[in-house]
Amino acid sequence: MQLLLALAVAVVAWMLGGGTSALSALLGSLVAFLPNLYFAIAFGRKDPTKTARQVVRAFYLGEAAKLAGTALLFVLIFQLPGLAYPALFAGFVSVIAVFWLALLLKN
Repeated sequence: MQLLLALAVAVVAWMLGGGTSALSALLGSLVAFLPNLYFAIAFGRKDPTKTARQVVRAFYLGEAAKLAGTALLFVLIFQLPGLAYPALFAGFVSVIAVFWLALLLKN
């Protein structure tokens, strides 16, 4: 769902602002998506031998890695010249928003 929204935001950005805006929106979407994907893969593995303490520790380490990954990706992307920052942040915010919306709708 997040990737579909990322593509939709990129298409809208392309229609409104051209190729640079579309690329910026895709990059912003990836900044939100890739750390979430890492967390889902790393934390999603089930290990029945882990204690509750180990599970909680892994969760917090995964969240810390996700935040650090997001910050690192933003730092790297900000080095690129000529980005359309409104489109970049629109892509980022839209993927984050659909993540939270999916959590609300699931429960």
